[in-house]
Amino acid sequence: MPATAHAPSLGSRDRQRLATREALFRAGLDEIRRVGLANAQVDRIAARCAVSRGTFYFHFPTKEDVLREWERRRQVEIVERLDRPRRAPLALRGALLEVVDFLADLAASPDGRLVLETLAIHVREGTDPRSYLLLDQIEGLLAAGRARGELRNDVDARAAATLFLSNVFGFLVSRTTSRPPHPGPELLVDLFLTGASAPTPKRTTRSKPAKAADRGEPRRKR
Repeated sequence: MPATAHAPSLGSRDRQRLATREALFRAGLDEIRRVGLANAQVDRIAARCAVSRGTFYFHFPTKEDVLREWERRRQVEIVERLDRPRRAPLALRGALLEVVDFLADLAASPDGRLVLETLAIHVREGTDPRSYLLLDQIEGLLAAGRARGELRNDVDARAAATLFLSNVFGFLVSRTTSRPPHPGPELLVDLFLTGASAPTPKRTTRSKPAKAADRGEPRRKR
């Protein structure tokens, strides 16, 4: 029997609770898109969903938690994209480019303001690495690349993942707050890999036999 056959079905109360949470989530995002996180008002969000202020706080302790939930969903989306079956596994450069491309497209979309507001939360409060799925994913990519010889053996995958993601955050801020032309994702990834890549083995060429004169031997008389 399939595993889902034993999964308990949700009761009407649980379904209603999930529906209310989703409605508040979407209304909260719309409010933040419209006026920004600082000016977003819980009263307006709750009124739009015809619930009380307390109901909002039951599902989301703070306005920031609406953005954290949005970010978590985007992280799940990119992790699933990188983990989907492929004909051939992506090399490290290609995988890192896919991460940056995904986030750059998100920053250029109508949700660009949500990206900036989320990054501002990280700046103010820091990032809890234990709950950051994307950091774990990048660490895994770097560890696999190191095992294949694409990175130096002394590169710590966790530290490198944190550094890479910090650079990506700065890249996203630049793209959403400055005028074009903007640097492309390729430049970011290539600069990062330049410092972390394993050195390319030098080719050894067979030297020609030295002439007698070069060896300091007297030339033979003909």
